[in-house]
Amino acid sequence: MRILLFIFLFTSFSAISQEQMSLSLTAKNHILEQFYLHMGDDMGLVTIDSSRVKASGVLLFIWKGEPGVYRLSDNDGHLIDFRMEKSNMAFEIKGNFAETELIFESGNMNNQLQYYISEFEYYTEEAKRIGESHKNASKNDKKGIIKTYKAFQKEYKELVKDLWSKKDEDWSLQLALTYADRIPDLNKKSMGRYYVEQCFQHFDFSDSLLVGTPCFYNKLDRFFETSEIQTLLKRNVSKDIEMMVQQLFWLSEVNKNAQECLVNYLLTNYPAAKFSNLYASVLKTYKLANSCEYVMASRNMRSRIENDKNFTIGSKAPDFILENSMNINLEAFSKVNSDVTLLVAWSAHCDASIELLDKIEKLYQSYREKGFEVVAISIDNSIGSWQDFVNERALTWVNACDKAGLKGEYANAYNITATPTMFLISSDLKLLAKPVTFYQLRKEVKNHLY
Repeated sequence: MRILLFIFLFTSFSAISQEQMSLSLTAKNHILEQFYLHMGDDMGLVTIDSSRVKASGVLLFIWKGEPGVYRLSDNDGHLIDFRMEKSNMAFEIKGNFAETELIFESGNMNNQLQYYISEFEYYTEEAKRIGESHKNASKNDKKGIIKTYKAFQKEYKELVKDLWSKKDEDWSLQLALTYADRIPDLNKKSMGRYYVEQCFQHFDFSDSLLVGTPCFYNKLDRFFETSEIQTLLKRNVSKDIEMMVQQLFWLSEVNKNAQECLVNYLLTNYPAAKFSNLYASVLKTYKLANSCEYVMASRNMRSRIENDKNFTIGSKAPDFILENSMNINLEAFSKVNSDVTLLVAWSAHCDASIELLDKIEKLYQSYREKGFEVVAISIDNSIGSWQDFVNERALTWVNACDKAGLKGEYANAYNITATPTMFLISSDLKLLAKPVTFYQLRKEVKNHLY
């Protein structure tokens, strides 16, 4: 399972809402075994803490956090998802963790959640069993197995449709439905529409309860582990991969946070070096949805795209004149004195730019004393409008404006084709990262300044 694990005590970007959290479990069949507590964030799955079951059979976790959806796992990859509605919870793991029965206090909706999940797991395992029977059966017997399987599919589909109709009034259904994957046909004829029909028909990307939770990433893991998607990735046909990526983004377009979680997941788990077509499709689709593209001569555009591929981690960052700098002592980018510098191209006419700058402002205030600087280069052609915007927003980092826009020295040196575009630069002018989303930026800044 592709899961992004950071083993450290999780601290959110804003600790204001955090409180003391505690989870107590009774697990008498697992004395001295190691367990891990996880939660999701905008970058993937995070390991909060690990602990061993005491000789008394008690497993205890205490951490700073907030109510939400959590996951417990063991060293063998078994896991359970549950929701904490308060700052403390206790439940029992009865029997073996691999085939566990979870007992929460009376009235706790996690009991219902685990029941629904077990139903989906039953159908999945039974479908696999029937599928094996079909594969090994004689030609005459296969017709009967297919008939049985279709009836089984129908029963499962009706169950999920019934639960889906009730989900808005029941969070246990919302979480449980992330485990619902439609049972595919035995002949796999439906592969062409697998992306939506087979895995995400009863999954709501826009549901804020689900976004960034362990259930959310578990759903994506299962989708990308299917034979259909693995075959698609191995074929590596850019048109087919782009269609798949566009369909995933279409499912998440009404929830910007879901879309950013999706792009973070994809770029992290499918790096450009190994999955070039998928990586390129993700970048293209995300930028189209979350940036302001500019029309240039096609030859110039192609040249910048190709040049940008060669501007990799560790590359020397080009120096350039800070045109119309509001910081009178700074004439060139190389004169900025900081441990880590965010170079961001933006435009006051680009809503995506303004939204990103608002997020960067909070990050800047948190890290400026630790050696973090922001150099924001506007490519607007009106100096007066740019100055009014910067003064109105009281942006205190390094501000400059190259009114030559995409034809200017800066845009050409850094292959800018859209705003916003970000680069993270070291004190010796080496490229540290090219974050696409704000959450990737936040992670990189924390990594380089801690």
